[in-house]
Amino acid sequence: MNYDYLSKIRANIALYTNKMTSNVLDGEFKSIFRGRSLDFDDLREYSYGDNVKDIDWKSSSKTGKILVRRYVAYRKHNILFVGDSGIKFTGDTMKGQKKKDVALTACGTIAYLVDRHGDDFALLTSVDDGYDFSFFNSGGAHFEHILTDYEKYILKTPKYPIDEVLEYAAEQIKRKMVIVLITDIEGLSKIDESLIRKLTVNNDLLCVNVTDAFMHGDDVYDVDRKRYEDRFILRDRKLFEAEKRIKDSIVERADDMFTSYGATMVSMSSEEETVDKVAMLFERHRNETNG
Repeated sequence: MNYDYLSKIRANIALYTNKMTSNVLDGEFKSIFRGRSLDFDDLREYSYGDNVKDIDWKSSSKTGKILVRRYVAYRKHNILFVGDSGIKFTGDTMKGQKKKDVALTACGTIAYLVDRHGDDFALLTSVDDGYDFSFFNSGGAHFEHILTDYEKYILKTPKYPIDEVLEYAAEQIKRKMVIVLITDIEGLSKIDESLIRKLTVNNDLLCVNVTDAFMHGDDVYDVDRKRYEDRFILRDRKLFEAEKRIKDSIVERADDMFTSYGATMVSMSSEEETVDKVAMLFERHRNETNG
């Protein structure tokens, strides 16, 4: 694991909490999500992704089915990080930082807060031969494990696009979750209303949009075509304005869809703004679910 990410995350959170007398990163964290402990039952049948520590072996042996102690499983939130990936994350954000670094810092910051509050969390990504799913757990070792995995896969070409990864999460992981999506404008463009509706029937949905640099300036490298763009294109003001309109429309469309279904999104362009943007994401979602 690259421990630079971990040290930055801890330092940034400490700096934020020291300057705030009351903030959403601490006491208000648990109040932002719907459905906490509302579905209490004694036992339920095991489903894919459950923590084996929650299995009631005595009851399972009597019934012939694997049963989970539901009051334990639902005592915590289940946070699922869905991480987008691909060569596109070698590109830069609007503020000139690597998209990979901003995505990993955003994921790590939220995971660190989740772990600090005792919730279970997991990471789902698409890899070259299918999916990688870490299963739900908590603790420092698990936190480092998912961040290491995401760092390992984030620049590799996935087998499935992000919308299919979200479909997989909705259909295969049968539990109430807080889904934290880490993606970019290309990923946002693939998400439609029917998918958001499916995801938010039983789950909360939060999205971090890692911004893309504009094709405007002195030297712009196209990571897909593996070449620098022609300078006469880079200086064309009309092309820049057209690109900005297209990007703005994609983000606005996604934001409107998310809002319609009680989901929340923020855009991030640098590591330095991560904690402030995470606080904004939590605050918006708390207001949305409580309002």
